[in-house]
Amino acid sequence: MSAHAERARPTRSGAAPAGNAASLSMTGLAPEQVAFLGEAVAKNVFVQILCWPTMPAAWSVLAEASAAMRAVRNGLSMSNPVQGSSWMQQVAPQLSGPLEREWGAAESTLATLIRRLPVRFAVAIVEHDPAQRQGSDAGRHRSLLAGCLTAYDTFLKSSNQRAFRLMLAPSHGAAENDLRQAVYVEMLPHMDGSERLGAIELAFWPGAAPPLPMEVAQLAAAAVSRHLQEPAQVNPLFEAVRAHLAPPSHFHALGGRSARR
Repeated sequence: MSAHAERARPTRSGAAPAGNAASLSMTGLAPEQVAFLGEAVAKNVFVQILCWPTMPAAWSVLAEASAAMRAVRNGLSMSNPVQGSSWMQQVAPQLSGPLEREWGAAESTLATLIRRLPVRFAVAIVEHDPAQRQGSDAGRHRSLLAGCLTAYDTFLKSSNQRAFRLMLAPSHGAAENDLRQAVYVEMLPHMDGSERLGAIELAFWPGAAPPLPMEVAQLAAAAVSRHLQEPAQVNPLFEAVRAHLAPPSHFHALGGRSARR
């Protein structure tokens, strides 16, 4: 995680980013108690990915792998990289930065990194009809959050693990963040797994550079989105995500057969 990201704070009071050990210690949160949401949208299909660690050292493993990748490729990197030259650079600039001179192998390299991480993913997809009214935003957020948390609750029941405590999502401004928070607070007590999930707080990362685990979640969401657009195309990142997918988020049920909002 960059120094800039470590100094940033989520927009919910009392929460701290994963990777900042001092802040996590002050709030009583260990790194493994923090999970991350990634998002992508294309052709009116919204994708949300929940990424959580399955062992305490998961985010440290990610930071070490990223640092090692940067060190190995430091001599190959351009001194002045072209920003936005790849979709991976747009959604995960810190992770993809060392690969700016070898985009042909970048996807496979990042897929290998993700495949080796001790993490799991849950995915939710909502197909939006642009002819519908804007009032459907709350329903879309409800479907996406419920889909991810339902799969996560299934994982908890099968693994006997305790739920993480903080779920960090990308920020989209005060109004939309307030809507998502209101939807989440209203929805959570009515979920089947509310007794396991009830202590999870939702917070939003500010506009600063996101932490590395959020970049992983964003990469995963973008990979799923790209798979939905072109399912026949080779997509190693999608395959890496699918290998870590927690049921019941099965990809065979996606692609035009998701809930409409």
